[in-house]
Amino acid sequence: MDVLFEQERVVAEVDGVLAHSGAEALVRDLRRQNRLIPAGFVVLRFSWADLTTRPEVVVAQVRDALGRRRSLPIENS
Repeated sequence: MDVLFEQERVVAEVDGVLAHSGAEALVRDLRRQNRLIPAGFVVLRFSWADLTTRPEVVVAQVRDALGRRRSLPIENS
């Protein structure tokens, strides 16, 4: 994970071409996402280009996800 907001159960992933230059890296990331979503996490994926050319959009989407998660009732574990 690139960024984890544990309390809100939000993960932000930044995917660049170099990070997935091989099938093994791509498969690892896909498997991790497939474990996180059923565990109740929201997974946001951004490209490196999004992060470097549209950071305000990335920040807005992360803030939106965090705000939505913070407004949910807290589950008793």
